[in-house]
Amino acid sequence: MLFQKSLLRELRSTFGGAFAVLITTFVTVVLIRTLGRAAAGRIDTDLVFPIIVFSTLKLTSAALMLAIYVSIILVLSRWWRDFEAVVWLSGGKSLFDFFWPLSRFVCPLLILVAGMSTVVAPWAQQKIIAFEDELRVRGDARRISPGQFRESYSGSTVFFVENPDSASGRIGSVFIRSIQPGGLVSLVASSTGKIEIDSESQSWVILERGYRTDFKLGNLESRVIQFDEYKLRSESRIPSISSDLPVKAVPTLELIGRSDPIANGEKVMRFGLPLLTLGLGFLALPMSISATRSTKSINLILALIVYLLCTNLLTSFALIVNRGYLSFDLAIWPLPFALILIAFFLTWRKVR
Repeated sequence: MLFQKSLLRELRSTFGGAFAVLITTFVTVVLIRTLGRAAAGRIDTDLVFPIIVFSTLKLTSAALMLAIYVSIILVLSRWWRDFEAVVWLSGGKSLFDFFWPLSRFVCPLLILVAGMSTVVAPWAQQKIIAFEDELRVRGDARRISPGQFRESYSGSTVFFVENPDSASGRIGSVFIRSIQPGGLVSLVASSTGKIEIDSESQSWVILERGYRTDFKLGNLESRVIQFDEYKLRSESRIPSISSDLPVKAVPTLELIGRSDPIANGEKVMRFGLPLLTLGLGFLALPMSISATRSTKSINLILALIVYLLCTNLLTSFALIVNRGYLSFDLAIWPLPFALILIAFFLTWRKVR
């Protein structure tokens, strides 16, 4: 009883620290990627925080699985390095006795990993799609940022606005470059303007006291027009994302009722993650057994290599099922079953 309590207490405390480090790393990566998209004008600044939150939730199941695996490796490696495991083995314990406290540690977290991969991750993907859909239907006039060149969603127009006032609808100096079919380029510049919305909720940018220059690429001829008022419709009626959700955003209960190869491939990923967590948790026991003079970094590097190999194999199985070369029933169990079998075989060899 003391053996199990001692091992479980250290595993849980180490897991907390490992998960905190991993989730912080994942948040940092998502933050850098999202801020890069915001700086490029592909997402609005007010959507940065929600996208970071839901993108992190998508990665939480992977962070949990890696934290479980790493915490077992770190704790058991320290036990062998500090001869604590030798003391327990000298007291009558067997290496196979380690599997029971490991099961008590892994199984509750296994339920959490399953919930994150089958429920939370698809829900987070739906939220991200909803935010991107909202961003698509926003008009270009509503996405204006002072002092920044912004591109419309069609990619045909680039605009620059100085000091827009959202309260009054007035804008400062404006520069617009648009490319029309046939290679006709239009440059519009004005000293002031305003934003109006008509009765059909269509946004219009009305420029005042400016010039328009039209020319064709590769042609030296151009036409310059001076205007007192120039009315430009913003691209606010962008079609939204299709109502058909991508397979990563489909709820798991709905996905279970589907039998097409794409749905089966996604099911391999969702249900394979918790099973892979169990297999890696058991495999961590024989991997942590090493000579007392070896450093813990060697075990950790080897463990990370095994983790990357196993996750890539799971992704490969999902891809094979996605292409229809293998059924879901034959793809879901070989990898975790092989890991558990290898774990017990290596442990039996150590006992011998």
